Amino acid sequence: MSGWQLTSVIGLIGLLAIFAVAGWLIVRWTRQRKRQTEERLALLRKAAAEKAAAEKAVAEKAAAEKATTARAARERLIARQAAAEKAAAEKVAAEKAAVEQAIAEWAAAEQAEAERAQIKRVVADRWEAEEADARMHTIEEAITEWLDAERKGSRLAASASTATSKAGKVPQKTYTRTEAIRQQVRITAEKVEREVQELEYIKNRIEAGVDFLPIEFKQTIDNWKEGRIFRHNTFDDLKLKFRYKAYSVEDGYELLYQYNEWVAQQSQKLRVFIRLLGTDVEKNESIRAAIERAERKEQQKYLEMDVDMIFTLREIRAILNHLIGMETILKAFELVCRKRSEQIIAPSWEARGSL
Repeated sequence: MSGWQLTSVIGLIGLLAIFAVAGWLIVRWTRQRKRQTEERLALLRKAAAEKAAAEKAVAEKAAAEKATTARAARERLIARQAAAEKAAAEKVAAEKAAVEQAIAEWAAAEQAEAERAQIKRVVADRWEAEEADARMHTIEEAITEWLDAERKGSRLAASASTATSKAGKVPQKTYTRTEAIRQQVRITAEKVEREVQELEYIKNRIEAGVDFLPIEFKQTIDNWKEGRIFRHNTFDDLKLKFRYKAYSVEDGYELLYQYNEWVAQQSQKLRVFIRLLGTDVEKNESIRAAIERAERKEQQKYLEMDVDMIFTLREIRAILNHLIGMETILKAFELVCRKRSEQIIAPSWEARGSL
């Protein structure tokens, strides 16, 4: 082998050795670089993880603090609501106690007033009962006295008839107790019928005045506006004139009171008649029931029945029917009086006659 060839071989081996060393160095550097990169990435991951953990811890701490704050706020709110509810409950309880106290005081006052009214009513009822009994006894005594006078007159008439019959004169008629009572019943019946007609007339007159007054007022106002009448009067003068005219009708309320009293007196008189005919009338018993009981009592006598008493009881029933009809008229009469009073106090025709 020549020297050149040997040199070429040695140069090639040296070049290969250089390449091998360079490759090894490159591989080693690459591995170190990779390891450093991995270490750096690991550090970065660790730092990121630590940062995330720290942030998570901070977030968790903030959330815990926020939850604690919210819980504390909620607890404070609940405490305030509880305090407010307690205060409201105490206020309601106090108001309820005050209301109950007021109701108790009002009930006590009402009870006291009711007791006073009851006592007053009992006294008034007792006084009215005593007065009614006194009136009834007075009527009964008057009729009894009249009956006694009739008997005395009958005895005198009987003795006189004996003397006068011899002279050819007609004897006077004598009356039994039932016939005498029947005469008083007939007098009462005539009086009741007359008063019923009178009450109906007064009621109709006041009612006609009440119904016609607005029409008359409107016609007067129309004529006054046209200057045909009352030229020197004002509208207020005309209203006052018609108000006085409304007052000029019979004082219905006074008559209403008097007629109610009169009807009560006649009812008491019917009870007296029934008692005088031999049937006691209980205090709470109606007159119609007492009449029916008296009729049954008399009809049970059959052949010994007093026909005059039956007829007298029927006439008493007729009077009772008239009194019941009179009470109906009095109710209508009261409505008429109320209408007239409203017409006087607040006349409805004023608006229709306004200018």
